[in-house]
Amino acid sequence: MRNGRLIAGYVAAVVCFSIAIALGNWQMRRGDVKLALQAQADAAERNAPVDIAPSRSSIQQVTSGLPRRVRTTGVFDAAGTIFLDNRALNGTAGVYVLTPLVIDQQLPAVLIDRGWKSRDLHDRSRVDAPDPPPGVVTVDGLAVARPSLLLEIGRDPEHRVPGLWQNLDYDAYERATGRSVARFVVRESADARIQSADGLRREWPRPATGVEKHRGYAFQWYSLAVLIAALTTALGIRRGQRQ
Repeated sequence: MRNGRLIAGYVAAVVCFSIAIALGNWQMRRGDVKLALQAQADAAERNAPVDIAPSRSSIQQVTSGLPRRVRTTGVFDAAGTIFLDNRALNGTAGVYVLTPLVIDQQLPAVLIDRGWKSRDLHDRSRVDAPDPPPGVVTVDGLAVARPSLLLEIGRDPEHRVPGLWQNLDYDAYERATGRSVARFVVRESADARIQSADGLRREWPRPATGVEKHRGYAFQWYSLAVLIAALTTALGIRRGQRQ
C-alpha cells in the first residue's frame, strides 16, 4: 500500500513538473512571437513607402506583404467612420478612429486608422472625433493586417456605421456599409502638423509591449518546476535513508 502511494506521489510530481515546464515554455514562445512581430514592424518602418496605385494588383501586393509602409492618395468617406472602443493610451480610455479612403470608386476602399481619441467621461456612447480632411489627400503609414484584437464577451455585437465597435470585422463592415474594403488597415504616420490640426494622437502600440511580463511568468513557472524537482528528490533521499 505504501509503495502504491509512493509511486502515485512520484507520478503526480512528474506531471506537475511537466506542466510547469510546458507553461514556462509557452510564455517564452509568446514573448518570442512578440519580438518577431516587433522586428517585422521596425523593418517595415525603415523601408521607403510603397505607393498603392489605383489597381487591384497593387492592393493585393500590399495585402500579401504585411506589415508594409505605404503611401496612398484618395478621398475620405466620413460616413464610413467607425470607432474601435476600449483602446487605452497611457492609462486613459479612448477609441481608434477608422475612416475609409476611396482611391477609386471601382476598387476596395482602404481603411485608415487616423489615430486615438479619448472617450467622453460623462457619456460613453458619445465620441467627439474630428472629421477627416476634405478633398484629395495623401496618407503615409504602416499597413497592418488589422488593429489589435480585444476579447468579446456576450452576444454578437451590433455593428453600426458610424458607431462603436469592439473589434474590426471586415466582413461585418462590408455588410454594414455596402462597400468593399481592402484586408488591411493603414496606421497613419505621426505628423506634428496633422496631429495639431485634428487632435488625434498617433502613438501606435508596439508588438513587443509586455515581453518582460511573459519572461517573468516563465521564470515563475520554471522556478516552480525546480522546486517540485528539489522537493521530490529530497523526499526520496529521506525515505531511502529511513529504509
